[in-house]
Amino acid sequence: MERIWQEINRIPLIVMELLLGFALFWLGQLAYQKLFRRMNLNLQLFVRDNPAVAIALVGYYMGIAIALGGVLIQTRSSWQDTLLNLTSYGAFSILLMLAGAWICDFTILRRCDCAREVREEHNVGAGSVEAGCHIANGLILSSALGGEGGNLFVGLVCWLLGLGVLVLVSIVYPRIAAYDVYGEIAKRNNPAAGVAFAGAIIGVANVIRNALVPEFENWTVSFSLYAIALGGGLILLAVIRWLADLILVPGVKISDEIAKQETPNLGVGFIEAFTYIVSSFLVAWAF
Repeated sequence: MERIWQEINRIPLIVMELLLGFALFWLGQLAYQKLFRRMNLNLQLFVRDNPAVAIALVGYYMGIAIALGGVLIQTRSSWQDTLLNLTSYGAFSILLMLAGAWICDFTILRRCDCAREVREEHNVGAGSVEAGCHIANGLILSSALGGEGGNLFVGLVCWLLGLGVLVLVSIVYPRIAAYDVYGEIAKRNNPAAGVAFAGAIIGVANVIRNALVPEFENWTVSFSLYAIALGGGLILLAVIRWLADLILVPGVKISDEIAKQETPNLGVGFIEAFTYIVSSFLVAWAF
C-alpha cells in the first residue's frame, strides 16, 4: 500500500513535467521557425499544406523528446531538483538541437539544398532526411549529456564526435546505396531515397548513442571503449545493407527499386530504413 501511495503522490510531479515538456516543445518550435528555417509554420502547414515541413518539424520534435529523455530517466532527490534540472537541461538541449541542425544543414543537407527543397518544392524526401538528422541529433545528445560520469566539456566533445560520424556516414552512404542519393532527392524529388537515407542516419546515431552510454572514466579508457563499440557497430550496419538485399527483398535490388525505375518504390525505401533502425537496436543490445 505504501508503494501505491508513493506513486499517487508522484502524479503532481508527472503533470508538472509534462506541462514543462510541452512548454519546451513550444520554445523549440519557435526557435525552429524564427532562427533555423526562418519561415511561417502556419503558412507552410495550414495554407500551403506542405508535408515536407511537417515531416521535418516532427523529426525536430522527436529529437527534442529523445534528448530530454536523457535527463528524465535520472533519479532526482526532490521535485525542485527534477524541475530545475529539466528546465536547464531542456533549454540547453534546444540550443544544441539548433546547433546540430545548423551543422547538418551546412554539411549533410546542403548537398541537396534541403532548405529550398522543403520550403519551396514540398520535397518529402528532403524533409525525411532533415527529420532523420534531427532525430539523430537527439539520440546522440541523450547519451552524450545524459550521463553523470563526465562533465559538460566531455559531453560536448562526445556530441561533436557523434555529429562528425554522421557527416562521415553521409559521405559513405551513397557509395553503399550505389546511386546518386542527393541527386535523387533534389532532382527527382524521390521520397524513397530520402526515407532510406534518413533510416541510415538514425540507425547510425542509435549506434553512437549506445557507444556513449557507459559512464565516462577518463579520456583514454572511455574513448577507446567508445571507438570499439562504435567501429564494430558501424561495420555491422554496413553488412546489414547487403543482408537486406539478400533476405528482406529476395530477387530484387533495393537500389534498383528506389532509383532505377520511373516511379520510385517508397515501400522499399521504408523497408531499407526499417532495416537500419531495427538493426541498430540489435547492434546496441549485442554490445
